[in-house]
Order: sequence, then C-alpha cells, then structure tokens
Amino acid sequence: MANNCEDAPSNMPFSTVDPHLSQPPALETQSTSNKNRKAVVVGIYGIQGCGKTFLLNQLKDSLGQDHFSFYDGSQMIASLVPGGLTAFQQLEEKDTLHWRQRAISTIGKQYSDSGRVAIVAGHFMFWPKEEEAGQVVCTKNDLDTFTHILYLNVLAEDISKRRLADKERTRPFMSVEHLRKRQQVEKTELRSLCYQHGILFSLLFPGPNLPDKVSTLLRDFRQHEEEYNLSLVESRLDEVIVAGQGKVETVLVLDADRTLAAEDSGALFWKMVSNTHQSGDDKYPLKSLFSSPLGYSYTAFRQATLLYEETADDQEFDDFCEKVAPAITMHPDFVSLLQLAATQEHVGAVVVTCGLRHVWEKVLER
Repeated sequence: MANNCEDAPSNMPFSTVDPHLSQPPALETQSTSNKNRKAVVVGIYGIQGCGKTFLLNQLKDSLGQDHFSFYDGSQMIASLVPGGLTAFQQLEEKDTLHWRQRAISTIGKQYSDSGRVAIVAGHFMFWPKEEEAGQVVCTKNDLDTFTHILYLNVLAEDISKRRLADKERTRPFMSVEHLRKRQQVEKTELRSLCYQHGILFSLLFPGPNLPDKVSTLLRDFRQHEEEYNLSLVESRLDEVIVAGQGKVETVLVLDADRTLAAEDSGALFWKMVSNTHQSGDDKYPLKSLFSSPLGYSYTAFRQATLLYEETADDQEFDDFCEKVAPAITMHPDFVSLLQLAATQEHVGAVVVTCGLRHVWEKVLER
C-alpha cells in the first residue's frame, strides 16, 4: 500500500519520520480511547448495479460483526418508514428527505459511543436516462454523519452488462455513455463535498483483491485518528534514539522537500502519474486538496494518503518512487553535513517529511 513505511536500515546515520503515511501496528495492540470521538461511519457509494451490495456482503464475511456493522441505506429507510420502502417511494420529495435524514442520523447516534464502525451502502443521486440532470439525494445529515466515503469506480461498460444481467432487480436500460457521464459527475461532486465537510474520500477499483484492500482500509479507519497518529510519530522517534544505544546526545532535525533539495517529491510524483496515465483529471490533486477548506489539517494529510492509495497499487507505487528519487538532487552542503554527522557517534539526524517517505529513503540511500 502507498502508505506503508519500512524501517530504515540500522546502519544508516539518519532516519525518516513520516507521521501521515505510517502503517499502524496490529489492531489488537492499540488502545486509543473512543471517548468524545465521532462515530466512524463509512459510505460505500456508486451507480446502481456497480456491486455495492455484493461488496458489502464480502466485507461482512471478511471483517465479521464484532467491530463493524453493515447497512443497506434503502433497508434502513424501509425499517423506519411506516409501510416500508413501498410507502416511502410514494411520498413527496420533502417527506422522502425527512426519512433519508432520519435514517443516517439514526446510524450515527447508534455508534457514537460504541467504538464500532458503521458501513452503509447508499446512493448519491438518482438520474433517469431521459433527464438532463440527476437528482442529488445526499442530505445535509449524510454530510454531517459520514466520516469516510468510498466510491466503487467500476467501468461503465461493466455496469451496463451487470444491469442487463441482473435477475433479482428490474433495472431500466441506460446507455454506457449515460452511465459514464453520471459516474463522472458523482465522483467530481462527491469529492468536492467531502473536502468541504471534512470527509475522507477515495475511489475503489474492482479486482480480485478489492475485498482485502477495503478491509484493510476499514480496519485503519476504525483506529486512526489524530491522537493515535501522534503516538506513531513519538514511537518512531523513540526508535531513532534507542537505535543510538544511548550514545546520541545531539539530533539534527531536517525538513526534506524544498529544504534538503530544491525539488518537491510530491510534485514530481504526480507529474509522473499524469504523464503515465495520460488522464484528463486533476494533474496535481494535492494542490487542489490543500487549497480546499481542509487546508493543511490532519484530515488533509490523511486524505493525501488516500489519493496515493487510489492512484497506484503496491508495485506501481514503488516503481513511481524508484523513478522520482533520481530526479531529486540534495544540496551539496546538506550532503556534507549528513556525512559528517555519520562519523560522530554522539550525533544523529532525522529527516522529517509530510510527503513520500519511500522516495526520501531512496534519495538518502543514494
């Protein structure tokens, strides 16, 4: 995963500390308090027919229900509305809004003090083929309640085939072009709304490892918040000092991007991604992220992690980092300083980055 951090070799005279892109230790060893913590409610979104319910059932099997609960948004509404889903579908728009808001608020309140994670499959909009624009059914309560939204980004061609082959539900025909247009609108608007409301957002791409990848993300979402993140940083710094076997008396702390070198590893990474994928999407998504209402907050850096996660798998991420590292040239004075520090047993050096630790380990090794 893009946020994995390997330990630096013990014989190196420095360590890199990357507080935002750290891999948590085993869940059983963690003991973060859940007091006064907002309930973790994760939305699984995507066009009808993309496989949300199927994924939800896979996650239920892999994660179990000790720490996670699973909901289909429509089923929750049906359980609250007198007369069920049939009665709900016959209500006027203002009444359906009331029940949609009540459904998600019920889930949020139910898990605010439990420490359990609620996973909800839902819809962002309904968009019949004959209409020029879709109707957004995501409510204010949704945006106040969800902490994470994962969007199932299945190819429009595959969604079309699944809809036609669905024997359990009667789905109206929609062209591939219409499905693709709707999907792009949903992804763009959802990401923007999430940035505005402090919700972590990520795209999910289909594949044989998808349930395992999503299960890993959900376990991380359950535990990873700002206090725990800080504990990872402190633990890593303790490792650095202990590695000095009590001889380290002075530690140099140095920033990485645009300090040790003129280049920015993040900018180089996304330029390479853009050139490789030849995508018309945002060519430098970190710029859009940090200029959003999230600013340079803890949530923003967690969102940056998810941007890397959705952009490349493990091997592709490592390949990108391998290509980015040679493009970064450290200032000679800093190279000399680190080399001098390496000759002194009582001096250590820590390079701190809120960017890509994997790149900077390669740079420093060189």
